[in-house]
Amino acid sequence: MELTATEKLNFAIIRGGKAYAEWDRQHGMPSYLTIILYELLMRQRLTQKDLVNLSDLPKQSINKGIHRLLEQDYLELTIDPEDNRVKYCQLTASGKKYAKKKMAPLFEIEKQIAQKMGAQKMEQLVALNEEWSDTFWELLRKKGE
Repeated sequence: MELTATEKLNFAIIRGGKAYAEWDRQHGMPSYLTIILYELLMRQRLTQKDLVNLSDLPKQSINKGIHRLLEQDYLELTIDPEDNRVKYCQLTASGKKYAKKKMAPLFEIEKQIAQKMGAQKMEQLVALNEEWSDTFWELLRKKGE
């Protein structure tokens, strides 16, 4: 039975997600912690709500990761001076060192993939993936109305 383009894409997305899950397993990292470290290395400072929205993980998982990093002094929380309810998460100096060390093997794999595919294919992949994802969410929201 020949698969449709949509089915092939679905399987590719699932397989890619499983590859990241396998990386987490091989490196003894829960996915929520990988995502928090990745996002904070890339964006420097985010609220818990930002982390939830960017990751689509449950608030409880993000909260668990934040508390784990706080306990190890890898993360600090700062209060927004204009809104005391808003707390920003940011890696401490030791947290940045820890995150860079833990995430380096993943970044290396991603770098090798990008080099193998080349800049043009990577740009196309990003653009198409963003378009597909945005359209999927748009249609999903319409169905939920």
